Amino acid sequence: MNSSIKKKYAYIILLGLWMTPVLSWASTNPVVDIQTNRGLISVQLAADKAPITVDNFLRYVDEGFYENTVFHRVINDFMIQGGGYNADLEVQEVHDPITLETNVGLSNARGTIAMARRAGADTASSQFFINTQDNLTLDYQNFSKPGYAVFGEVIEGMDIVDAISELKTNNVSAAVATEGEPLVLRNVPEEPVLIEAMRLREGQLSFVDMQATYTTGDIITVSLEETMIRQKALDLWVAILMDDGRLLYVTEQGFSEIPGVFMPNVSVADTSHPVFELTVPQGLIGHFTLLAIFNTLGAGIEDLDHSLRSNIAAISVDLI
Repeated sequence: MNSSIKKKYAYIILLGLWMTPVLSWASTNPVVDIQTNRGLISVQLAADKAPITVDNFLRYVDEGFYENTVFHRVINDFMIQGGGYNADLEVQEVHDPITLETNVGLSNARGTIAMARRAGADTASSQFFINTQDNLTLDYQNFSKPGYAVFGEVIEGMDIVDAISELKTNNVSAAVATEGEPLVLRNVPEEPVLIEAMRLREGQLSFVDMQATYTTGDIITVSLEETMIRQKALDLWVAILMDDGRLLYVTEQGFSEIPGVFMPNVSVADTSHPVFELTVPQGLIGHFTLLAIFNTLGAGIEDLDHSLRSNIAAISVDLI
């Protein structure tokens, strides 16, 4: 395995070790993961209450629009805003603006995500902000004060949002798409906050509870359960991180150091996945971490640009 692939594996392992399922089968609203250079922020979108806004946001996500853009406006005790400028503070070309969806039972409370807009009501396009306190004055008041459309809430990573909100900021001249004087952006973080990737969470896995330790003769049963509703077929990969740093893949044929998928083309109806059962042989000791991830159909595990990086499951056991 070359060094670049090992680096990618290190990324998914570290992420997987702290990701925990937060959704239940009762929830059908989509989740989007915002991977920043400061950490992961996950938002659950209120498609049931703000369908136009959610569809618009997911269109940009699907197009990869938000990747390599920045949080360009940060005001402590207020909000963090992004989705309009790249790392060079060049404004990005956007689609037509959308109809404003306010007064639908959603409020600009702490931790919610809402659409930024211009002075007119129906002017939101790609930019969004995350409220870091209750900003109820941004809610619908009346026809002349229509407010800002909330379309979801942070379910993981609010500590990352708070850390971003506390960064020092300056006013900066930004490049503009049209000719004319440079636009002055206010409250731009001195240390750039880059959105490295933004992905719709299409699957999420969890290992069924296991003992923390096993010994010779014990039977280890490994099984996976899905913890959110999945909308399409995906490939399931399973691996064991050995205590010497090697990855041992669990495939349909058995264990292998050669990368191989465990279960290709997993149907959306198939939500419970037995992996293997093993009687611990004499002499097998050490610390082992089991990893599982859904991936796009046919994509290699090294192709993390197409893996669903947020759905990694991990569990560790010791053989003594």
